[in-house]
Amino acid sequence: MLKYESYHFGENTLFSHYHPISLNYPIHLHRSFEFIYVMDGTLQVYVNNRNFNLKKDDCILILPYEVHSISTEKYSDARICIFSPEYIKTFDSMIYGKFLENPVFNLSYNAQALILDKIFRDNVNVLQMKACLYLLCSEIMEYTKLLVSVKNDYELLHKILNYIQDNFAKDISLKSVADEFCYSYTYLSKYLNNVLGISFVDFVNQNRINYAAYLLKNTDEPITDIAYKCGYSSIRSFNRNFFNIAGKTPKNYRNS
Repeated sequence: MLKYESYHFGENTLFSHYHPISLNYPIHLHRSFEFIYVMDGTLQVYVNNRNFNLKKDDCILILPYEVHSISTEKYSDARICIFSPEYIKTFDSMIYGKFLENPVFNLSYNAQALILDKIFRDNVNVLQMKACLYLLCSEIMEYTKLLVSVKNDYELLHKILNYIQDNFAKDISLKSVADEFCYSYTYLSKYLNNVLGISFVDFVNQNRINYAAYLLKNTDEPITDIAYKCGYSSIRSFNRNFFNIAGKTPKNYRNS
């Protein structure tokens, strides 16, 4: 059963950090960089059709607009930092149209003490923050190299995921997505099943329930209002989907 965290919402902020335990997060993408440091346990990270198994002290840097998901089989204790490309403009321009051959790396002893102390602490000086993020980029480039991305169907996936994330609260359907991008219903259905590993309906429900989980934890809005805000016209359907995905009723999740 997946456990959903709300760390990707409120993403209009330029910099944020989180400390999730046994994190699971469905496939998605965003315009920010994402740095993950595993403090204990193991974490499985999927990035652009590649799977990486992270153990204690491993790090991974996910670039903007890379399709990714995070899962925990048994237990993981991780620190996550999500930051805007504006913080590291020079590095952001370097990686345009490219990807990291291997995004998994380990911080050197000196860099680990400095970076982890600064980026996972509140109220850090902006100049210090930028310096630490550039040091982080320098560290990973010691481990890997940049390769030129080959344009393929993942461009279509990026567009579809962005469209779904922007419209999941509406009456969205696979037909409406197919019409939006001028693809046949049958082709798009097979394509999304192959790439995402789940059906279109399940993916939309994951996005809706994940946002609902965020609202339950971060607002005092009535559960009925949250259900409608997340795209459900039936509270019964909302409750059923929430329990199937989050493993708890909305009320129990809010109180946990």
